[in-house]
Amino acid sequence: MDHLPPPPPAIERPAQPSLLVSARRSAAQNAAQNAEGAPVFYVDATDGDDRRSGRGPKEAWKSPEKVNATAFPPGSRVLFERGENWRGSLLASSSGTTDRPVTYGAYGKGDAPVIDARGASVAVSLNGRTNVAFDGLTITGAADTGLLLGPRARNVSVTNVTVAGNGGSGIVVQGTSVGLRIDGSAITGNGAYGIVHYAADNTDQVITRNTIADNGWRKDGGVYSGWNGRILTGEIAHNRVFNNGVNGGEGRSHGLYHDQGQADSALKIHDNLIHDNPRGAGILAKSSTEIYRNVIFRNADAGLSLGQNRGIDVTYRVYDNEFYDNNGGVLQHQKGNGSITLELRDNVFHRNGKRAAIIIADSIGKTVTGNRVSNDARAETETRTGTTINQPTANQPTGGTVQEASGMRPESVR
Repeated sequence: MDHLPPPPPAIERPAQPSLLVSARRSAAQNAAQNAEGAPVFYVDATDGDDRRSGRGPKEAWKSPEKVNATAFPPGSRVLFERGENWRGSLLASSSGTTDRPVTYGAYGKGDAPVIDARGASVAVSLNGRTNVAFDGLTITGAADTGLLLGPRARNVSVTNVTVAGNGGSGIVVQGTSVGLRIDGSAITGNGAYGIVHYAADNTDQVITRNTIADNGWRKDGGVYSGWNGRILTGEIAHNRVFNNGVNGGEGRSHGLYHDQGQADSALKIHDNLIHDNPRGAGILAKSSTEIYRNVIFRNADAGLSLGQNRGIDVTYRVYDNEFYDNNGGVLQHQKGNGSITLELRDNVFHRNGKRAAIIIADSIGKTVTGNRVSNDARAETETRTGTTINQPTANQPTGGTVQEASGMRPESVR
């Protein structure tokens, strides 16, 4: 097929956000309204003075140390002046409530305020607090973690934040998180993971409308993917995920990596652009995942790799995605002791490198139907010893023009 979809545009805003995202946005708007009348504190790196009250731009504090040492009532907003730069670490000092979070944000005009760790281990830390929002900041310069969310990330939002240029991971979710939203942010150029959840059973996790790119450049052999973790309930949607693992070591790095060991997961990965990850798959899913309406292309390994589930029974629902120019379309391999159930339907495959469009290596419970394969890809599934082979059907043509699935044009993912 001569014509392929053009490279995707920069991420903008989703035209129709999901119900879960809409519900979280409404909650944030309600919290902002409820915070009216709560105290506002100002921080100015140039003209501030820690001996002042902090209660107005002309009374602004100067240092993050003053902020770190101050207890704030629920609903408080701590605002850093745009165009300014602070050296050192910002540590959340107080918890809010579900309807009155403590917010660390920005005021004034110009570029986002910069929290530059200048080689400290962590640039910004949740510091064990709950019901906290980070909005409109740039977080950089940490030797290890840019933004550390833990050990109890409860009802935390990260909105319009740039987390870039940290030596370790961009955002680390430490412990089991409930009610986390990472929205409209740029997590780029960090040495290890872009975003990582280290524990299992994270619930109500929303990662949406972000750019997750150029992470994983450390050369210590780690598997530093754009996102890596285990989520029980939530969605990863409307993100652009690319070039993770660039210049890294020998370990595989993937765009999105839903790690093994998450029982009964209902994670949804949808409406993302996932491309040009140079040392791994677009998505690697070892725990149960529903994967739909993504455009996945030019990744070094398969567009989607499934399996390695160890002793946990997993279910994959994969539909309405478009795969092209990956080293294989969908690869299922190394099944664990647990069962695998696969629904693979209505996907588009073209230009799948040296591999087949669909490779199912084990005898598993599966439904494979309605998938379309272009004349630039092998239409048959690859044969391996002891495997069950699916031959092309009328819904899996061996050549001709591939019809685009509804909603799958790259420009539809905002």
